[in-house]
Amino acid sequence: MLPHEMLQTQTQVERSLLSRVMGWLALSLALTTGGIYLWIAGVVPQNIPWLLYFIVAIGLIFGIQAATNSKNQSLAVGLFGLFSVIEGLFIAPIVAYYLHAAPDAVGSALLGTVGIFLVAAAVVYLTSINMAAWGKYLLGALLVGIVISFATLIFHFPISNLALSLFLGVVFVGLTFFDFWRVKAERAGDNNALLLALSLYLDFINLFLILLRIFGRRD
Repeated sequence: MLPHEMLQTQTQVERSLLSRVMGWLALSLALTTGGIYLWIAGVVPQNIPWLLYFIVAIGLIFGIQAATNSKNQSLAVGLFGLFSVIEGLFIAPIVAYYLHAAPDAVGSALLGTVGIFLVAAAVVYLTSINMAAWGKYLLGALLVGIVISFATLIFHFPISNLALSLFLGVVFVGLTFFDFWRVKAERAGDNNALLLALSLYLDFINLFLILLRIFGRRD
């Protein structure tokens, strides 16, 4: 195969994988929106503990990974769809609160998240930056942020909520860039579109919630 043909093939693979990943991402966000609507509309009981949704969501993430690794695509897709709805039910009380207390913050957070995703995708696909080394540092920073969050909640450490939100926001912006780079760097023989979409979905939801907290805060 000639060099220019190899380049064209690689470009086609990247575009094909990106389109599949973004398709799964769009579907998952639509299902999450549906879950939020079901909770707000009272179709789903609103007295179900949030911890139950959280535990189910974590279990579904492991289930999606296991189904994908075992090449059971149908099961993985079904679990992914269920996870997206459960996640919507999980975050629905937060969204409902801000829709009542600070409705402008919801729109600002959504636009901000979409903007970050567009910038991240553009930078990754229009440049040749190698982000392979980012993963371990971002994961470490995320773990630090989680530990600090729990420590602040339990031990009431004097840490500003805004500072913590900004820190986690930077981490998830970095993860968004890194996950788009993972999509671009995926090899032609791999078929991890669903797992890549799951990673980007988690980036999107967490960024949205962080921006919602920042834009909706009351001084």
